Order: sequence, then C-alpha cells, then structure tokens
Amino acid sequence: MLYNTLSTLGMSRRLQTTLTQLQMDMVRANEEIATGVHADVSATIGARTGRDIALRNMFDRTEEYLKTTALLDGRMGTMDSAMTSILTAGTDLLATASTGLGQQAPTGVSLQNKAKATLDQIVGMLNAASGNAYLFAGTAVEAPPMRAVDGDKSGLPSPMQIVRDAITAATGGSAMPTTAAQTAAVIATLDDLFAVRDPATAAPAPLTDTFEGGFYTGTTAMQAGGGASPRITGRPADATSVPYGVQANDPMFRDLLQGAYMLAAVDTSTMEPAAYKDYIEEAVSKMSKGLGDLRQATALLGIQRNQIASVAEQHQTQKTILNLQIDNLEGVDYGEASTRISNLEAQIDATASATARIAKMHLTNYL
Repeated sequence: MLYNTLSTLGMSRRLQTTLTQLQMDMVRANEEIATGVHADVSATIGARTGRDIALRNMFDRTEEYLKTTALLDGRMGTMDSAMTSILTAGTDLLATASTGLGQQAPTGVSLQNKAKATLDQIVGMLNAASGNAYLFAGTAVEAPPMRAVDGDKSGLPSPMQIVRDAITAATGGSAMPTTAAQTAAVIATLDDLFAVRDPATAAPAPLTDTFEGGFYTGTTAMQAGGGASPRITGRPADATSVPYGVQANDPMFRDLLQGAYMLAAVDTSTMEPAAYKDYIEEAVSKMSKGLGDLRQATALLGIQRNQIASVAEQHQTQKTILNLQIDNLEGVDYGEASTRISNLEAQIDATASATARIAKMHLTNYL
C-alpha cells in the first residue's frame, strides 16, 4: 500500500529558494530599468558579443581622439593669443621706431625704454604655457624657452648684456657705433649672433655667445651636424598629422628680437649721424620682416586650428553613431522590462502567499 507523504519543511524550503531567485531577478530588472543596459550583456546578446566589443573599442578610441583634439585646440588657442599679442606689441614699437627713419629723433631714450618694455612683453609671451607644457619651446616642453632680458640666476650674461658686448666687440670698444663702417660691422656681428646655426659649432669671432643658449634654451633649430630638429606635431586622427609647433627660435622671432634689442641696447638719440641712419634702418627692417613672417605664421596657425575643429566634429559624429549602435545591442527595451517586472511582482506575491499558508499548517489540522 502506497502513501503520499507531505513535508511542509521541504515545500517551504523549495518555495523559499524560488522566492530568492525571483527577488534576484527583480533586482536585476530594476537595475536594467535604472541603467538602460542589460544586467548581463554577453548572456543577452549571445553571438553578437564580438561586434559589441569591437564597437566599444572604436568608441573608446574616438573618445581619446576627442580629448586629443580638445587639448590641441586649447594649446593652439593659447599660442594664437600669444602670437597676436606679440604682433600688437611689435607693431606698436615698429611704428614708434619708424618715425626716426627720416630724421634722428631727440627722444631716443624714450624709444630705448619702449623697446626694453616691448622685449619684456615679447619674452613673456614666448614663455606661454598650457598646462605643464611650454608652447614655444619645441619638444623641450618642461621649461620656459626664453631667458629674461635682464638675465636670470644661471650666472650667464643676460641677453641684453650679450647684445651690448657684441656691439662693443664689433666697434672695437665703443658702446655704440660712431661711423657708417662701425654700424656695418655691428649689423654683421648681430646677424651672426641671431643666426640659425649648427649647435655643435662655436660662435664666430668676435662673439662668445649665440642666440641658442644665450637667449633661447628650448629645442635647437638644428641637431648637431646640421640636420633639422624634430618639430611638435598633433595627431587628432589615425591618418592625420598637424605640424603646429611654432618655436621661439624660429627666424621670424629672431628677426623681431634682433631689431628690438638693437633699439633697447643703445640710446639712438646720442648716436653720431653717420652711424645712426643705417643702424635705425636695419633695426626697423629686421622688425618689419619678423612681424610680416609672424603674421603669416599666425594665419597658418588659424588654418591648422580650423582643421583640428573639423576633425573634432567628425569624431563627435562618429561617436554619436557608435553610441546608437552600442545602445541597440546593449540597451534594454523599457516596455519589455516593465512587463517583466510586473510578472515578477505577481510571482513573488504568489510565492510569498504560498509560503505563508504552508507556515500555518499543523499536523493536528488533519487528525
């Protein structure tokens, strides 16, 4: 004879296990509603997991390029602002100096003071930084590229002293040229001082210092042996490279600084007329050429910045498309999820009710 046995303990435990599982399913469903993403993406999309991973990798790379373009735009914006300020200051000094081309001005000391103030401003702009990177230092971004006009704590002669020593050496001992021949010698010596040269070669006589090292301490224009040094470039996309690296030792800045230092080093109002004309004309010519080349460089930087902005827009568009594709794979159907939650709530209520009824059962009820 067979008897069906009834174990309330077994039924209670089984219902409790079912209730726990339903509650876990409810937690996951609510989490999916909150995040909009499947709790277990791989289990849900199955064979499409490989495509999801590939899309995620592309999305991450696109985000990194967006960060790169933002960084480049910030640096180029700071460079553009600095170069524009240099243009403004240099143009103002050039206008003042140009008034003395026709006739020697009696207020040369004012011009000298103005040139010194302009030099301080230009040097400050060339030491502009973005974050921890000095923008006009070439690849040597960790330190300001330009030495202060009146020197620093290095123990080296100041840039102003280097110019004055070069003038004195060229004239044979005078603080300024007194004849046309001495002016020609001074101009030739200063041309050598500010010239681009192989850093492995010594300064030509009578110089003991050079522009690189004496004025500028960033990446040299040439490597030892005469080859061009690498320039700073930006890489805003896989196949796009933007060589935006303007350096403080570029010829345009050398010309501009040479003309300004010529005006700041001497009081032109006290020069002999025979020496003055060629001297002031050369200073104005150097500044004019430097400013002209700087305008072209500023315009080119603007074009490069527009290029960066265009690439950033493309990245943003690609990011939007990738995000939609990823969402189609990983995203939760809110209607389906809400229905599932309603079903789970009903099952939990039913299970909990059954568990409660079983808990009230006693053997005496059936005797």
